[in-house]
Amino acid sequence: MKKLSIKGRVTLWYTSLLIMLLCVVVVYLFAFSGQVFTRQIKYKLLDIVSDTVQEVRFHNGEMDTEDMDFYKDGVSIFVYDTNGRLIAPRINRGMQVDSILEDQSVKRVVMEKEVWMVHDLYAEKDDTGFWVRGIISTSEVTSTLQNMIILALCAVPVFIGVAWIGGWLITKRAFAVIGEMTKTAESIISGEDLTLRLPNDSSGDEISNLSATINKMLARLQKVFERERQFTSDASHELRTPVSIILSQCEYGLETVEEKEKQYCFEAILRQGKRMSTLLSQLLLLARADSGRFQPDWERVDFSELCEMTVEEWEEKAQEEDIKLQCNIESGISLWADETLCIRLLTNLIGNAVKYNKKGGNVIVSLKKENESCILSVKDTGKGISKEEQEKIWHRFYRGDSARSSEGTGLGLSMVKWICTVHRGEIFVESEPDIGSIFTIKFPLEKKD
Repeated sequence: MKKLSIKGRVTLWYTSLLIMLLCVVVVYLFAFSGQVFTRQIKYKLLDIVSDTVQEVRFHNGEMDTEDMDFYKDGVSIFVYDTNGRLIAPRINRGMQVDSILEDQSVKRVVMEKEVWMVHDLYAEKDDTGFWVRGIISTSEVTSTLQNMIILALCAVPVFIGVAWIGGWLITKRAFAVIGEMTKTAESIISGEDLTLRLPNDSSGDEISNLSATINKMLARLQKVFERERQFTSDASHELRTPVSIILSQCEYGLETVEEKEKQYCFEAILRQGKRMSTLLSQLLLLARADSGRFQPDWERVDFSELCEMTVEEWEEKAQEEDIKLQCNIESGISLWADETLCIRLLTNLIGNAVKYNKKGGNVIVSLKKENESCILSVKDTGKGISKEEQEKIWHRFYRGDSARSSEGTGLGLSMVKWICTVHRGEIFVESEPDIGSIFTIKFPLEKKD
């Protein structure tokens, strides 16, 4: 047996619940209505009999019936003497019932397949005792209830049918979105096309919110996969170049017999090996960071001293390139940081400022304390970075056209950005082509949880 769909089960559930509720309401309504109608007839009977007693008049033992009405609003009135003989009306227009007279009683009598309600009342006037009996048929109540039952039997199924069809259409429309979502998801799985998005009617209901959330997830996955594909492509390209150089130098070194040429080959192989080692080290660090397995080694670091040491390390390289390296470092600035990461950050920033500068240019390294933070600034007079490239420089393996011929890995600034994020810091760049760049980093002095 085929299992009902969700929309079928939902529709069946609330339709069954609606049927039960309607049955309870109808039964209660009929029972309550019957009681109300019966009570109304009873009160009408009592009132008319009581009013008739007040209207009865006797003259010399004879009842005056001239102005009396013996049929009022469906109630037949009969007046009897103390012996139970009918006094009035002389012309019987109603239905008399065979029942003993009982004072102030209300009873039901079945006669000729019809139920009658009877009320007797004894009274005395003008020294004459008499009985007043009122009789009314309950067929009106029965007829009304029968009409209500017929109406309910006709209206309730129609109401349930309309509710079932309406509920089915509503659930079908709601779950149609899920069907479209499923087809789109299958298309994504089969075609591996992460550019597809789930349909969303922007209604703001639960399904719409689910669709929007999944679309955000797909957009993020798309970016991650595209970044990973680009990362793999760029890493392969970066590694292929030094490997090609190493292989070619090895082949040349094996063919040549001159010691000078062999020495040149070994030096080239060493340079490319170091470059590959640096690249692989950076890739491993970034991979650990992406997987969340990297844990910084937090300690109190003299950041001023690290800046001075890094500047000294690049002094010789700056002199070779005819670049003036200056520093304006405020002493005694310490912060909670990972010392190894801080050294890598300073090396990348200052190294870039020196390597990508102009002949005869300047590099100024500044460090100062500001409130609860320290501000590091590295300013150069290099070729600068265009506005279009300033957002791209933080991407892995990205290198501007002016730097593509260098031996850099293209990971330096992405490493700097990541290190700033680890230390809850911020980094900004200001640059103009042919004028230079200023990289500014703001680090908190205390560790932030």
